[in-house]
Amino acid sequence: MAVDRRNILGVLAGRVFGGRLVASLSGGGLLAVLTGKAQAADADTLYLNAYATAGAEPSFGVAALDRTGKVLFTTATPGRAHGIVSRPGMAEAAVFARRPGRWFQTLSLADGTPGPVVRAPDDRRFTGHGDYSADGRTLYVAEDDVLREEGAIGVYDATDNYRRIGAIPTHGLGPHELILMRDGTTLAVANGGVITHPDTGRAKLNLDSMDSSLTYVEAATGKLLDKVRLPEEHANLGMRHIALLDDGGIAFGVQDERPIGMLQPLAGAHRPGSGAVRLFDTPEDVLSRMQGYVGSVASDGKTVAASSPMGGIIGLWSATDGAWLGSTALADGCGLAPSGEGYLATSGLGVIEPVSVSAEAGPERKAPAFRWDNHLTRRVA
Repeated sequence: MAVDRRNILGVLAGRVFGGRLVASLSGGGLLAVLTGKAQAADADTLYLNAYATAGAEPSFGVAALDRTGKVLFTTATPGRAHGIVSRPGMAEAAVFARRPGRWFQTLSLADGTPGPVVRAPDDRRFTGHGDYSADGRTLYVAEDDVLREEGAIGVYDATDNYRRIGAIPTHGLGPHELILMRDGTTLAVANGGVITHPDTGRAKLNLDSMDSSLTYVEAATGKLLDKVRLPEEHANLGMRHIALLDDGGIAFGVQDERPIGMLQPLAGAHRPGSGAVRLFDTPEDVLSRMQGYVGSVASDGKTVAASSPMGGIIGLWSATDGAWLGSTALADGCGLAPSGEGYLATSGLGVIEPVSVSAEAGPERKAPAFRWDNHLTRRVA
């Protein structure tokens, strides 16, 4: 089923960056949509996107653009970036290294001036995402406790030059995305269930015994409030990306870490304390095309969107009951962010333009001078 809504998705597919063509880099990074109001005018919206320059030895950074694609500033980063999150009440953002990462960095949203680069402790590796407390005084960073082979959350004092003040457990393995729940006191963590080690980089070391979960952790104490797993027949799927829902729950997307030769649901939702997860219905042809991989999840309150860069497709479901609404083809499309008109999506093809959900991708283009990392989020002040 296709949905014909011209303003549901915007495609980043061919915008000129500094006189050169830009495109997205599938499998990570973040385009942050920053706005002062939930339904802000175009002039109030700022986009942040991690990028890598093309070539054998790329450089890395974060660019800020307005809705027309005009570059407002760029900020260099120590390496390839992944998640970006803005600080409540402040014109500041934190940028996280791609997993397994050794750093995060802050920058000014006024002009891109870089802040401190914070290094991970020797026995920890950052895993690509983090979030601020509701008052903006504390930054929580997803990380691996390497020695214990456990997931953890590093706690940093944003008012004291991001001094590390402690750590709390995620109560799971291989955490990736974490977000602060709407209650302002609980952190939701997507634990992919896979163990990695600094000596082997991104190699997955426990696929036969992986243990993915969604956990809810009290931010102040580290106490486990709730923990859910997928049904046993889907234990090969790792929870990776999550988004807040208006009903107080979480939408999630998964990745097939240990293929078992069958089509499986790749998106769903859960509310703390409600028991089992709810898996979204998806047509078999869409699941086949997604190739067991969701790269980003977003929700605008009414719907949930999940992208598959490997399949070049974005699915859309009802946030209320998980009913299938349709899809759009988007080659190398991964990043998603809610906007005042639905969603924005980043694509390896590159210009921001409204498209029909049923539109097919255009022809392939030559390698761009800049490659965008394309994991999206949105800040509402």
